[in-house]
This record gives sequence, C-alpha cells and structure tokens, in this order.
Amino acid sequence: MAKKKAAARSMPQQIKSFAGLIRGHTPNVQLLAKALRAFVLDQLPDAVESFHTGRDALAIYRTVGEVCWIQPLNERCNVYFPRGTELTDDDGLLEGTSDRQRHVKVYSLEHFLELEVALQEWIHESVELNATAVGDGLPFDEVLDLTRRICLALPQTKETVTWGRPHFRVGEKIFCGCMAIHGRVCLTLKMEPREATLMLKVPGVAKAAYSRPNDGWVSVDPAVFDDWDEIARLILDSFRLIAPKKIAALLD
Repeated sequence: MAKKKAAARSMPQQIKSFAGLIRGHTPNVQLLAKALRAFVLDQLPDAVESFHTGRDALAIYRTVGEVCWIQPLNERCNVYFPRGTELTDDDGLLEGTSDRQRHVKVYSLEHFLELEVALQEWIHESVELNATAVGDGLPFDEVLDLTRRICLALPQTKETVTWGRPHFRVGEKIFCGCMAIHGRVCLTLKMEPREATLMLKVPGVAKAAYSRPNDGWVSVDPAVFDDWDEIARLILDSFRLIAPKKIAALLD
C-alpha cells in the first residue's frame, strides 16, 4: 500500500490550464510565458490550446495542425515549432537537431520584443505549411468525433489528454490516439507486428511517430484510408490487444 501511495505521489498531475502550467515557476518566467501566450493567441485567434503533462510540460497551439508550443523553464521559455526544419530562418535563430522541430529560446520580455517579428513570421508560415499539407485531409474535430463514438462505446474506456492530444484508454493503457502530423489528422493504434508489417504497404497507413521498431503501433490517415468500417475494426483489434483479458472478454 505504501508503495502504491508513493507511486501516486510521484506521478505528474494533469495540467488543465495555462495557470497550472506556469505554477511554481519564477515570477519573471511566469510573466514571460503569459506574454508569449497572449502573442500566440493574438496571431491565432481560433487556436485550440492543450497541455502536455510531464517533465517537459508545455502548452500546444493547434489550428488545422499544430503550429507552436510554449515551454516554461527555470530561467527562460522555449517556443517550439513542429515544422521548424521547413521554416525560413536566414538569421539562424532556431535551434535543435530533431528531424522536424526547431525551437527558439526567449530569456526576457526585452528579448521577446527583439524576436517578435520572427515569431510572427514563423507562426504564419507554419499555418500555411499545415494548410498545404492538409489538402484533402479531414478536419480534426470531425475525425475526433467519429473516433470518440467508436472508442467510448467499448467497455471501460475513457478519453484523456496525453502529450497535449486526445487519447483513448482502457483502464490506464492507451489503445487509440488522435493527432495531427504536419497538418494531416491521423489515428494511432496497435496491431500485431506481422499485421502491421503488411498494413504498412496500404496507402494511408504509416509507422506511428516515436514508436519503436516492430512494436505494432501505426498511424492511419482516414482521408486516404477512407473506410470507417475497417477503421472501426482496427480500433477494436487494438482494444483487444491492449485491454486486460477480463475486459476484452466483455466484447464476446
């Protein structure tokens, strides 16, 4: 019992607001984070704000796709751009070695004012890149609504926000997620490794981002893999693989 209580205390608390994200940081970092948030929301008045909980807690801003992230740190804030490698950066201000994202470090309000024009350009360039990538893709909310109906009809499931994105869990284990990758909305789900290898040859199916080799996690673009009956079956199979046997048996 003592071990369970200690484990519960060590788990990060779910962040549900920007105030929760910046709580515990120095007054200067809080002020800087608030200024950056106000700036982003002024540039993206229709943006959806969500939060990634954990050691690298941050705020995520999405329109048709993820545009930028704000991360408060000990003495500064980082602003991340998921499409950073594609952005115009003639002055070399963006940092990072990821194959996709880049970030800029902001140390003070004065520094923020120096970066304001560049930040504005990167935000709007990211929006344009996402809009181009979406093409014939489906709207995020439409995909999420259809996915929610399928997932929450299964026994003992719930929706949570994990890594700033909606995921569906049976108990505490994820069996399906909904996210936008470079503006294209996709679902992540688990398959048997052999089936995943075969399905990766099907248009609209790809290896899930950040997944390990041969772990069976794939992403499905429903605008390309245009068969929601089959998607529902794949979600059901993912549920069966993840759910405890007693819960999976309820389907029978």
